[in-house]
Amino acid sequence: MSQPSHDHVQTAPHGTTNNNTTTFPLEGACACGNIRYALTAAPLVVHCCHCTSCRRETGTAFAVNAVVEGDLVSLLPGGATTLQQSITFPPSLLDTWTPRQARPRPVEDGPGSSDCLTDDTTTTASPILLPVPAESGAPQNIARCPVCLTPVWSNYDDCPLLKFLRVGTLDTPAALSEGQDLVHIFVRSKQSFFEIPDDGKLRFEGFYPQKQGVWGPEALVRRETLLARIAEWEKEKEKEKQQEKAIGG
Repeated sequence: MSQPSHDHVQTAPHGTTNNNTTTFPLEGACACGNIRYALTAAPLVVHCCHCTSCRRETGTAFAVNAVVEGDLVSLLPGGATTLQQSITFPPSLLDTWTPRQARPRPVEDGPGSSDCLTDDTTTTASPILLPVPAESGAPQNIARCPVCLTPVWSNYDDCPLLKFLRVGTLDTPAALSEGQDLVHIFVRSKQSFFEIPDDGKLRFEGFYPQKQGVWGPEALVRRETLLARIAEWEKEKEKEKQQEKAIGG
């Protein structure tokens, strides 16, 4: 996907809805089930991206990405996979930022066990972050299952606070199809065989010039909170760089 402008909320509460009847969280997974995650609130916007990079990365006519705050996505304990990991990746590639959400399960021993819950995160796998070139020149870091290498989300500029979640990895991707702000971008490079439905969804030759009129009112408010968080994150990263430089010098 071509990198949008660097307009990258605090985590919205569980059980929230978008402007149809979808109830969150929604769950999703990679192809082999090793990586499972929960999307805990409605995305800011959904992009149908027709850029050359997205087509090449996905092997499809366009990519469908839900733009969400990074901590709206939580890793869940994964399922058993019949595949074996064929490549050993260095620990530095692991996505250690994305929060882990324990899935409560009943304690089997003792009276009233059905009412006793314990958290188990021992089977929660982490995706790996592999950089690929983007048309902007800045790398896009794609989070993939280390076993089947299915992409589940991505970020830009190494910033984990904004994720581009691959909608097709949701267990019920159709849950985002109604009542959610959806926009077609980079239609100038759209495949000629694909016709965008005349359904009233916005479309832009490149990336849209401003969020107003594209994102909904709630998403715009959330964006302001997110921008403040990103500014703090960038400040901390710069401080770390200066400290490393001082130590190295």
